[in-house]
Amino acid sequence: MVDNMEKIKTLEDARKEIDRVDNDLKTAFLARMELIDQIARIKAGTGGPVYNPDREKAMIDRLTADVEPRFQESYIRFLKEMLSISKDYQKKRLDQGQA
Repeated sequence: MVDNMEKIKTLEDARKEIDRVDNDLKTAFLARMELIDQIARIKAGTGGPVYNPDREKAMIDRLTADVEPRFQESYIRFLKEMLSISKDYQKKRLDQGQA
């Protein structure tokens, strides 16, 4: 999972890896939010709904299919929170006419 697991010997090593992963997550989050902004713009023109339960379920099922059971519940929570943030952002953009 983490590329440098064998290098982690101390708490400091683990924290450095967490910092690296956190930076990767930040980059991925910002890229995702840019795409969500584009989706809001498209939906503003098409009138599409912010929430699509079938798509959300399919996405969660696809992304969790290969997750170890010990992490699956937490990962599903993570995905649902990310989706909630995305939907809230889309709704805000559409409601403000900024999309």
